[in-house]
Amino acid sequence: MMDFSAIIKKDREERKKQKFKGTFLDYLEILKENPSVSMLAHQRMYERIMEMGVESINTEENPRLRRIYGNELIKRYNFFKDDFFGIDKSLMKMVRYFHTAAMKGEESRQVLYLVGPVGAGKSSLMEVLKRALEMGSPVYTIKGCPMREEPLHLVPKHLRDQFEELLGIKIEGDLCPICRYRLKHEYGGEFEKVPVETVDFSIRSRKGVGVVPPVDPNNQDTSVLTKLDIRA
Repeated sequence: MMDFSAIIKKDREERKKQKFKGTFLDYLEILKENPSVSMLAHQRMYERIMEMGVESINTEENPRLRRIYGNELIKRYNFFKDDFFGIDKSLMKMVRYFHTAAMKGEESRQVLYLVGPVGAGKSSLMEVLKRALEMGSPVYTIKGCPMREEPLHLVPKHLRDQFEELLGIKIEGDLCPICRYRLKHEYGGEFEKVPVETVDFSIRSRKGVGVVPPVDPNNQDTSVLTKLDIRA
């Protein structure tokens, strides 16, 4: 049996392997070997859900479920099975949203908005999704970027077709103003030298996960959403 010391040591070694600090050129070599490290948010969440497996249930063979769902094919995701019961159709809709968004469909430009009565499980569902981010693998970002954006945004527009062909991926998005300024004034436009690092998600530290306290929807206080004083 593994003792406490071995568990701690194993966890520490795994975390060390996940940490990365290097240049954008180093990141490109990693990406060339494993293009999936650049997956966007929707695909990351979809992969996290699906990696735990899914069970397809034919309700025609189960009288009890047929009374609940009718003659439909129900999918049950192991990712949710210990936390939610009786909302399989709702979970299927949500996973379908992540799947379509991961494939760059119309949903990729939309926001997932949960609606339901008190006690329906909306907040609990979000807690499970947030925990999934915490338990997932770190993401590669431009070091020092306040938005922690994808390093591929460094690639100039006129070179993106060549990079996409070499890496077998699609590059989307542009640099934030701060990174654009740093690229020009700190690195002289040499984007291959810009430092890249891995960062993780943390609910407690609010890293990659934002939480807004519930308020009266008819009297939303903008102070919970921004710290910028916009008064004249």
